[in-house]
Amino acid sequence: MKRRVKSAALFMMIFSVLATSSEAFAQDGAQQSNLKAPPESASKKAILQQNTDFFYDHITLQSSMSYAYSDQNTINLNGFLALGAIFLGNINVSKVKSSIYTFTESAYVPLGRRLQLVLNVPMVYRQSTYEIGGAGYASNQYSEATVTSGGPRLGDISFGAYYQLVQESKSWPTLTASLLLTAPTGINPYGIKVYQPDANNTNLQVPTKLPTGNGVWTITPGISFVSTSDPAIFFGSANYYYNLQRSFSDISTTADVVQPGQVRLGNAFQFSLGVAYALNDRLSVSTSFADRLQQQTSVRSLGSAWTPIVGSGANVGVANLGLTYAFTPTSSLIMNLGIGLTSSAPNFQLTATVPYNL
Repeated sequence: MKRRVKSAALFMMIFSVLATSSEAFAQDGAQQSNLKAPPESASKKAILQQNTDFFYDHITLQSSMSYAYSDQNTINLNGFLALGAIFLGNINVSKVKSSIYTFTESAYVPLGRRLQLVLNVPMVYRQSTYEIGGAGYASNQYSEATVTSGGPRLGDISFGAYYQLVQESKSWPTLTASLLLTAPTGINPYGIKVYQPDANNTNLQVPTKLPTGNGVWTITPGISFVSTSDPAIFFGSANYYYNLQRSFSDISTTADVVQPGQVRLGNAFQFSLGVAYALNDRLSVSTSFADRLQQQTSVRSLGSAWTPIVGSGANVGVANLGLTYAFTPTSSLIMNLGIGLTSSAPNFQLTATVPYNL
């Protein structure tokens, strides 16, 4: 009888311990289920901001400053070949050195978790220096002239929306569609007159001012993707620039001549591919390639046929090196160095971007 009582007491003790352990385990599990997932690293967030695939929770402003430099050399031959190998005539080498400073203020306005509106307002300052031989009618004597945009001027304002089609999963990357509309608010390049700044050099012809926009309305649909393979982040985009035909009161470059006409700016297709690495919670680096294929532009005066502008088509290939550093979870610095790979691309372009929340 005593054995039965002791066995029953031991059984009740074991059951009580198991019940207490089960209750504690259940409470711990409930607490674990209420814990939130760890926040996304600030460096990854900066990468997504760099590729416009990060959707903000509230209105965010972004300041961007860039400097682009390019120089182009052109050989002008005025003469003929004798005996198929000997050139008889004048050889002039012209050079154009261009600098473009752009400050852009952008605003991002979220409308839900997947839709985001954007407004970009650029201010542009341009300076170009033209050099060409022929001063004093000697091919080895050069003349030089510098032309600017007349101080910082408003560029072409763009606005539109981004919509996240697919959120990243094991099977799919993040897919974001975009649609932007660019307004011709900058100084357009049509009707700008050219003049001869050096009376002793008829070869030197320069414009009176430099444009800060392309002069037409542009519709830009696009799609981008981001795929994470820790610690690497792959990204890419494709955009098509559809330029609307527009009429101008003057398209002539000749002084004292006014010629109304129409311009059909060539459409363009641009794609980019790249990879970024989050080195730690704050710092990341990236490398990418971007290429823009520009079709030829055509113009026509009233009552005449369309005339293509020779050399207006372009292939702009750029290799990019990026560095992002997150100061806080809400502020970061995004640096990008673009190196031109084709003759139509700038020699280099340096851009610094700072997004900050309101």
